[in-house]
Amino acid sequence: MLASLPSHHRSAPYGQTTFMTFSPNSLTNNMWGWRFGFQLDELRRSYEAAREASDRDRIRIERQWSEFEAEVAAGRASFIEEDEEGRLISDHGDHVGEMLSEINGVLHVLREAFTISLHHFWERQLKSRMKVKEYKEAMAFAFLKDQGITPNEPMLTALRLTANVAKHSEGNSADHLFILHPDLFDVTEMTKWDAEPSHEYLKITDELLNHFFSAVRDSGPTGKAIWS
Repeated sequence: MLASLPSHHRSAPYGQTTFMTFSPNSLTNNMWGWRFGFQLDELRRSYEAAREASDRDRIRIERQWSEFEAEVAAGRASFIEEDEEGRLISDHGDHVGEMLSEINGVLHVLREAFTISLHHFWERQLKSRMKVKEYKEAMAFAFLKDQGITPNEPMLTALRLTANVAKHSEGNSADHLFILHPDLFDVTEMTKWDAEPSHEYLKITDELLNHFFSAVRDSGPTGKAIWS
């Protein structure tokens, strides 16, 4: 009976050490999965670290503004300050709004930068794995499916186009992205200025970037173990 079983399923006599055997392809695939997941986690942690100070400042400013509003409601403070002749010296609401706008501007730049970095990471991983010099999306999707992975094609396409718009502004990528996802642009401003889709009107929200990170993770070797 023992002889009829494959060698890697046989039980060794008690006291002898046994070793699970893997094919070279299995080990290579799982090493890719480990490296992919580790590097993606590092990129995610870098993004979170880069925005930590801005998030902390925004929370502090919003808390202080809520406390100030309570003081105003109690009659102990005022939203505006005037000189003895009634001329406006300071508007606390405007000041807080400007500070929050500056913070949001920094976060917008960070989201753009990490959208580009995330797509570059994805491209490099697939080019290296496929042993090709140029990333072609259709070929990459076909390769992943052949490996037993179902890529999130719509989100990966949106990631590629969004990264291209963030880098190059108007052009084919912007036009294509606008057709697929007009919600990723400030359509109100575009209509106001009769403008074409471009980087200036691109909206990369926290939610969108989170979806991009999830799509890359779920579409890579960490999303499904590859065993031969």
